[in-house]
Amino acid sequence: MTGLLKRGALTILGVAVTLGFWTVRDWFTDRASASLSHIPQKVWAGGNTVEVEVETSARARVSASFETSNAPDDKSHQYLETWEKVEPGRHTFTIDVPSHVGGMVEIDSEDPKVGDTVRIALKVGGSVVADDQATLSEPLRPGYGFFAQIYLDDYATGKLGED
Repeated sequence: MTGLLKRGALTILGVAVTLGFWTVRDWFTDRASASLSHIPQKVWAGGNTVEVEVETSARARVSASFETSNAPDDKSHQYLETWEKVEPGRHTFTIDVPSHVGGMVEIDSEDPKVGDTVRIALKVGGSVVADDQATLSEPLRPGYGFFAQIYLDDYATGKLGED
């Protein structure tokens, strides 16, 4: 019988330690921020469908960040940074995003050569609300990047932000 009591006590102690760890961990980490190594199909609760269409002539990295519009010190503030590597060609990402979430979408060529192109477009309700494109006309200087980028105040409405 004492073995059963000992197991029960250890189980209760294990649960208490786990709950304590989760509580203390939140004191030292930014639980509002997250990072993913792929572009998600749904951000948080979702609600509005947007399409990010990219096209590249070289290998590239597509990045998308998502941030709620409330103040960063507000406990309900959320931030998500995502990225995904893509091969040359056209790629479309359909993302379900909540209202009042802004951020940036970008395509960044990994090893661009003169003549390479990148293009990015954001569609809301099937219509392009923003786009950017670039062609590399001279060798890239050290410390510089080659990319196309869109900044949005609200993905759901396609309202553009200021850089």
